[in-house]
Amino acid sequence: MKKSGVFILSWGMVVACASFVLGAEPVKIGYVDLQRALNLCEAGKEAKKVMTLEMEKMQKNFAGKQKELEKIKEDLEKRGSVLSETARREREREFQAKLRDLQRLQRDYEEELRRKERELSERIMKNLAAIVQKMGEEGKYTLILEKSQSGIIYSPSAMDLTEEVIRTADQKQR
Repeated sequence: MKKSGVFILSWGMVVACASFVLGAEPVKIGYVDLQRALNLCEAGKEAKKVMTLEMEKMQKNFAGKQKELEKIKEDLEKRGSVLSETARREREREFQAKLRDLQRLQRDYEEELRRKERELSERIMKNLAAIVQKMGEEGKYTLILEKSQSGIIYSPSAMDLTEEVIRTADQKQR
């Protein structure tokens, strides 16, 4: 990723020098922190709320199943010595099966949350990319870089278009 960022930055410098030499339009370069825009725009905040509610719902369900499992374990520990060998083994198998089910449920929940977060993020990022594209065309930018992907170490804040992207995304949200 860093190599591609250096390449893009180098390419931008070549374009800048070429346009200066050839007397073309002035080079206009900006950058956007898409991750910050994702976190601060209204759609991103709404997605976080949705994910938080979904996670709380899953945690509540998981906690209920975990309590069931703990009751079975306590019952097995208390009554294990008075149960017959066959009955005790059957209870232990039941406990192990429910434990595996609980572990599987946890993995399923985690995967579902990752999938949902990925879907929400991709949809918002696609919208943000379209906004940046339009800003680039309307603002006659030669190049707009993504801050975290391009290897930008320093840039004047005047080149940062992130706040404008957030404002535009929020206006579209309404």
